[in-house]
Amino acid sequence: MRRWAAGWPEALKARAARYALERSLGPFLEERLRLEQLSLDLRGGTGALRDLRLSAAAVDEVLAGAGAPLELREGCLAAVAVTVPWAALGSRPCRLHVTGLRLALGPRE
Repeated sequence: MRRWAAGWPEALKARAARYALERSLGPFLEERLRLEQLSLDLRGGTGALRDLRLSAAAVDEVLAGAGAPLELREGCLAAVAVTVPWAALGSRPCRLHVTGLRLALGPRE
């Protein structure tokens, strides 16, 4: 069985990953993802995003829906890294590592 994207050039893999990430995370980001912000090793099961500014309105909508007494006014992430153990997906956890999370919160009005 042929592996997904095995013959694809790295630039095409990065663009496909950026597209998928924008579809799921895009509403929560201030700006579109740039390829420079993304590092990816599909075969090794690692990926990272850097220098993300959060969309305060979109994140605050989720907070309000959860009944949070605070509202997000501004937020950013220095980096988010993910590790997926493809060979042991059923027995080892996927890992998400967030660094440099900064949030400006205030009371909900």
